[in-house]
Amino acid sequence: MTLIKRIYALLQPDERRKAWKAICTVFLTALLDFAGLASLLPVLYYLLDDGGKGQAALLFCALAIGVILIKCILCTFFIRYQNQCLLSYYRRLSFSLFSSFYNRGLLFIREQGSSKLGHEINNMCYGFSHSLLGPAFRMAGDVLLIIFVTIALLIWNGKTVALLFASFIPFMCIYVLVVKKRVREYGANDMDAKREQARVVMDTFRGYVELEVNGAFPTLQSSFLEGMDKISHNRLKLDTLLRLPLFLSELSVVVGLTLLVTFGEGDVKMLAGIFAIAAFRLLPALRTILTGWTQIQNSICCLDAIEEGLKGYNNDAELKQQEITFEREISIEKLTYTYPEGGTIFKDFDCTIHKGEYVGFRGSSGAGKSTLFNILIGLLKPIGGSIKIDGIPLSEKSRASWLKQIGYVPQEVFIFNGTLAENIALGCKDIDFHRVEEVIKHVSLDRWLESLPEGINTQLSEAGGKLSGGQKQRIGIARALYKQAAVLLMDEATSALDNRTEWEINNTLLQLKTNYKDLTILSIAHRDSSLEYCDRIITIENKYE
Repeated sequence: MTLIKRIYALLQPDERRKAWKAICTVFLTALLDFAGLASLLPVLYYLLDDGGKGQAALLFCALAIGVILIKCILCTFFIRYQNQCLLSYYRRLSFSLFSSFYNRGLLFIREQGSSKLGHEINNMCYGFSHSLLGPAFRMAGDVLLIIFVTIALLIWNGKTVALLFASFIPFMCIYVLVVKKRVREYGANDMDAKREQARVVMDTFRGYVELEVNGAFPTLQSSFLEGMDKISHNRLKLDTLLRLPLFLSELSVVVGLTLLVTFGEGDVKMLAGIFAIAAFRLLPALRTILTGWTQIQNSICCLDAIEEGLKGYNNDAELKQQEITFEREISIEKLTYTYPEGGTIFKDFDCTIHKGEYVGFRGSSGAGKSTLFNILIGLLKPIGGSIKIDGIPLSEKSRASWLKQIGYVPQEVFIFNGTLAENIALGCKDIDFHRVEEVIKHVSLDRWLESLPEGINTQLSEAGGKLSGGQKQRIGIARALYKQAAVLLMDEATSALDNRTEWEINNTLLQLKTNYKDLTILSIAHRDSSLEYCDRIITIENKYE
């Protein structure tokens, strides 16, 4: 598939229409550039005329200035439209890639890593729009300009065209043949180096405490500098290649003048003048074509990354949803799961959970407790068996409805840089502040709330850095209560807490039986003390370790 077909395939129907309009503006821009160039020819004619018609030369100079001013104004609007198209492509592709990565699921995100995915979402789409499509638009405009100039010169004097092409084309061919393979290699190396650099930075800030305690920051500094050296080295080689068009174009002019002196006949002065005016505008066009070609070759990796990221993604796909309610029981029948790398977690697991029950799951690390929760949420698909809610199987059709009824509290509760109310009403644009205050009382955070300077509108720091473990867990529980979840999943939620805080959280969960009688709680823990509030405890054993 050609590069143009690959690009065209990425665009949606309305974007393709925009692209055709942008191509029209490219054509008009080239036409205006040609008109500006042609307006200089009468000036040249009268300047070289031995009759010395100075008044006429001044008149045509004024005319040329007017033409060029109009050309500049119109070209500014056309280029602005082209840039708007490029930004709209960047915005849509970045959003689609963001959605595609999210929809690929938990295993994909864990395997690829958040730093790599973040780099591709933010940088690859921008590179595609502004380092691949942008140069393509500019190259197309300059190619059209060269065609217009060539046609005009062929009509006037074919020898001038021969001289221009004889001086320019060989150097263009040399440049293309020399740099093509190298530029693609530099582009791929640059992308890999920037991905690794993003990962190093993210890992450093995420693991700050452990790095500080173990004195490991110098190692990360070395990795950072090594990455910077790779990026700088690739950039240096690429910038060197980008300078070659300037040198080659200047050399081509000298070659052209040499050919003109050697083979020129007739009115050599006029011929030289025409050649000078053509070279005056065609030299930048030639540099733009060669530099743009280099940028495109360097940015093809962006196109590769976007195509791979959007593979199988359909933003318009609508799956008919099946509504389910949880009124009686959750039935787990002969559930079997094996990770893609081949590790069997459990096989033929059976369990029934009745509505309103508090059920605990215990077992050694790796027994499959968190995996079971991920299957219950629908993040992982079992290879055998089924999960039924009131007799309806959990599937892609029913998952959205089921998720509306689930609350999830992990060991490290997700806290983002927003207000307390926004963190509790996660994902809600219109927040019910009265309900927020109500659930805060039910999770025993009301006394802490009174100490906050702005109450529920107090801004929480990124990742809840200023919150205690117990406060984070209570916010997680409050989030589920605000959502009015029917099932609360506690995934090792109290394992990192001290005994007293753990007891307080357990006591809070027991009190929920009074205020939320139909709430079902499923809890994972290693310690029996973490499951004291449960009605019954199920032991999960991994016989395949």
